[in-house]
Amino acid sequence: MTTPETATYPPADDRLKHLLAQEINLSVDTWKLAFWIADGIVKSPEIRAELERIADAHHTGQPCGDRHCAHCFEAQTAPAAG
Repeated sequence: MTTPETATYPPADDRLKHLLAQEINLSVDTWKLAFWIADGIVKSPEIRAELERIADAHHTGQPCGDRHCAHCFEAQTAPAAG
């Protein structure tokens, strides 16, 4: 059993939602609205599938195809070794 001293916040299963809400909160009036929007994003099957696709591509060393991915952009624009 976890005690308040040993519990982590946010819980592991809510970290993505909290990170999204922090970013959204910069553009909306209330934290409650930001958290509600983030909850909808995290629960979207299409978004979850895309996150898994990107993670799988990165795990296998393939470019993910997202033009905003700094890692893949750097890998595609780096001069070839040799």
